[in-house]
Amino acid sequence: MLKTFSVALLAIAMSVGWAQAMGMRHMHRHVIPGCALGQPAAATCACGTVAKRPLLCRKGQWCHPSQACTA
Repeated sequence: MLKTFSVALLAIAMSVGWAQAMGMRHMHRHVIPGCALGQPAAATCACGTVAKRPLLCRKGQWCHPSQACTA
């Protein structure tokens, strides 16, 4: 009985540790800064979202309120 309980406890502890380790991997994502409206981008930046995906402006493009990047 005690052996079964200790094996079950060890299995739960290992699965919780693995789940936490997998969750930490997703926390290291790079954050892309937002663009300044009406200003040229100094680096890649997020101008807005289109269909739930970020719209990225490249260096030298301009971000407009209509959520479009122009050169």
